[in-house]
Amino acid sequence: MHKILVVDDNQDMVDTLERLLSFYQFNVVKALNGKEAVDIAVDEQPDIIILDAHMPVMDGFTACKKLKSMKRTEEIPVVILTAKYVDAESRASGFELGADDYLLKPFNSKELVNRIKTLLKKSQVMKALKRENVELAKKQKQMFRDLDHARKTNLTHAENLAIDHLTGLYSKQYFWTRLREEYNRALRYDHGISLILIDIDSFGRFNEVYGHQIGDYVLMKMANIILNNTRVSDIVCRIEGAYFAVILPQTDVQGGFFEAERLRVSLNKSNYVDEFLIGSRRRRNEIKQVTASIGVATHPGEISVNSEKELFDLAKKALDRAKTSGKNKTFTFAKEV
Repeated sequence: MHKILVVDDNQDMVDTLERLLSFYQFNVVKALNGKEAVDIAVDEQPDIIILDAHMPVMDGFTACKKLKSMKRTEEIPVVILTAKYVDAESRASGFELGADDYLLKPFNSKELVNRIKTLLKKSQVMKALKRENVELAKKQKQMFRDLDHARKTNLTHAENLAIDHLTGLYSKQYFWTRLREEYNRALRYDHGISLILIDIDSFGRFNEVYGHQIGDYVLMKMANIILNNTRVSDIVCRIEGAYFAVILPQTDVQGGFFEAERLRVSLNKSNYVDEFLIGSRRRRNEIKQVTASIGVATHPGEISVNSEKELFDLAKKALDRAKTSGKNKTFTFAKEV
């Protein structure tokens, strides 16, 4: 029986959710504010947490951020309930804090239960995938130990080809290898896969104005931002220049879009250069205006794809639309945002 932590300062709402979820055979644990929820989550280890956005003592957004910052609770899915309309920017900020889904009050009972079941299934698949990857990593390490010197030399060369030496991300060559593997895995296990393509807006001009040395420094910081705002299971690559790709296994259309928006917001809000590199405040402010255009493609989606190359082409088309429609936007191949 799955355990669900329900958090709301309204006792009537807590009781309503408990009756509803108990009817669907969920084990319900309750809390009346965010601080209490964090403590209970650490001790009880629920399978999913339903958080009211606005509560005394500690609101849902703060509680979500704290839960996602702790190792014992970071992987527990969080659904935020709110009685207020949430626009796209607010949702992006909420997802940046780690929320896995939003639902507006008053909510439809069947919709809530269906979303909970979807998140639980996704969580189970992700855990299985991580276990599979851990086992694969162990086998690879053992294989490396058993190779002779000549083989190790060749292997080291292959590993070097897989890494982009400026950013430390995976290389373009490795990107195509992993995209093919993850696409085929998605077909084999009948689950989703999303691809995000990121292009830093007007970065060529940035290099012309500030020079390639500072440009390389900024690229390394951008790579770090992308890496720190993606999941453990995601594969982050640098294709070329200021052009990046993120492969998202086990991710549907909605998940791909919100992960892309999380990256766009993070890249846009980050500070890239300090006063020791560029003394002029005006020039530092110009660098703070760095933005990214992003394209997303997902299989399965509204447009069918038959290969990893077609998935890439659709993401590239979405990226081109983001660039030509004013930049600093996220587009999917089937949905304009």
